[in-house]
Amino acid sequence: MLAEVSSAIDPSAIQEQLKRVLVSPHFADTTRLNRFLSHIVGEALAGRSETLKGYAIGIDVFDKPEDFDPTIDTIVRVQANKMRSRLDLYYAQEGREDPVRIHIPKGSYAPVFEIAFDPERRTDAETPPAATGRVAVAVMPFDNLSGDPSQEYLADGFTEEIISAIARFREVSVLSRHVTFRFRGRGRDPRAVGSELDVQYLVEGSVRHWDNKLRVTAQLIDAETGQQVSADTYDRDLSADSLFEIQDDIAARIATEIAEPHGVIHRTGAVQRRAQTHTLDAYQCRLLATEYWREPTVKKHKKVRDLLERAVEIDPEYAGAWGMLAIVYGDELRGGFNFRKSPPPFDRALEAAQRSVALDPLNATGQHALFLTHFHRGEFESFEEAAAKALRANPNYPDMLADLAACFALRGDLEQAARLSARAIELSPNPPGWYHASTFLICFMKDDYSGARSAARKVGGGMWNGSEVLELMCIPYTEPDADLDSTLLALKTNIPDVDRFIQTLYAIWHVPSDISQKMTEALRATGALD
Repeated sequence: MLAEVSSAIDPSAIQEQLKRVLVSPHFADTTRLNRFLSHIVGEALAGRSETLKGYAIGIDVFDKPEDFDPTIDTIVRVQANKMRSRLDLYYAQEGREDPVRIHIPKGSYAPVFEIAFDPERRTDAETPPAATGRVAVAVMPFDNLSGDPSQEYLADGFTEEIISAIARFREVSVLSRHVTFRFRGRGRDPRAVGSELDVQYLVEGSVRHWDNKLRVTAQLIDAETGQQVSADTYDRDLSADSLFEIQDDIAARIATEIAEPHGVIHRTGAVQRRAQTHTLDAYQCRLLATEYWREPTVKKHKKVRDLLERAVEIDPEYAGAWGMLAIVYGDELRGGFNFRKSPPPFDRALEAAQRSVALDPLNATGQHALFLTHFHRGEFESFEEAAAKALRANPNYPDMLADLAACFALRGDLEQAARLSARAIELSPNPPGWYHASTFLICFMKDDYSGARSAARKVGGGMWNGSEVLELMCIPYTEPDADLDSTLLALKTNIPDVDRFIQTLYAIWHVPSDISQKMTEALRATGALD
């Protein structure tokens, strides 16, 4: 299990980890970042984390004069952003199995040290694997179309940010910048490059900067056929936002569109959809489970649960499959699907989620499953700890953001819930309907019943038992004279025992009593409940 208590880590283990990071290709070729990371780790180990401010770092690391103003000269922020990206890449690649992780939270320059595993106690069975059959992607150096060679750094920066963002999606393997940057400025046949690098997909693109405008294009290329799979263009105004924010946002959008479980790679052939179940490997089982989550049904749930249980038998060290299995076990109560009494669903879910994060602490699916399970069990301190780790593992994972939004809403933090919900939908051009359930909750809890009803309609078939129950909760407040015959028929067809289903949802989601009372009164007014 990952721990965040720096005082529990032997300082010599942190020093050894620092040495491993600094000699990696991500840091060995850059004196500036090497010095930066060494300085902040040294200061933290000396108990001086509170001194790690932009001004002090500018003077101590970057040799700035005493009149240095970090609000005008942004060198510290720029280099910190690069350092975070390279640390992400290091831990996604050669540092995947390292015992200690060095993390620099955004908004701070003070490092956090985390234990990934105890090397003296770890067995061979606990070694994080490269996930079976993961799709391999190479991000080629983006072209600088600005007409000014001095703008090359912009194209390089976007390339690095996109590599880092894709690396957070553990179902996809992305090559290091050191492998692909040698192709910069060279004409290339995608099929030849794909064969040389042994990847299935290439990401190509360009950056153009003029006046205060920025245009970034990105294309996903099938390396086997040379065909373009998808293409997007992003236009931004540099006078409105900082370059770092723009880089982060565009890289996140590109990576999510390409690599998230509902993304284009997994929609266009990474899964052999016509393959028989007995021919699927663990990775393919995991991706088919993602398809179930777009529109869950009792039948699909049983098939996917069986597939995932088989997947962890095929590859018991596949963290992503354990994480998804934990979520599917939870659906036995969330959706009332294929309930197994013993062991209880949330006990099985917790065990599977803990197995996932033990195998790969940076797998956002495992951390997602863990915080969701802790929430349902009422273990709110553990929920908050796992939620923070999930956001660090991948702040651009829409499924996780949508569920976390619902949890925060029910904990009373509607502002944070609204931000997470909006970000989940923004990052997913074709989101599953259940993403809108968190919007429903936020609006309902704010007495915005029209907004809640609109969100309920967008849920559609994306909820475990349909969206009718959500819409009926809003109708007495929005259209009390509505004809409800067809809606009630659909509800009672999908949910034979509505009262039991609703009481279970109130209990496992810890719905505040004032909210559950309003929901119940509305359902009674519509005739959905006696």
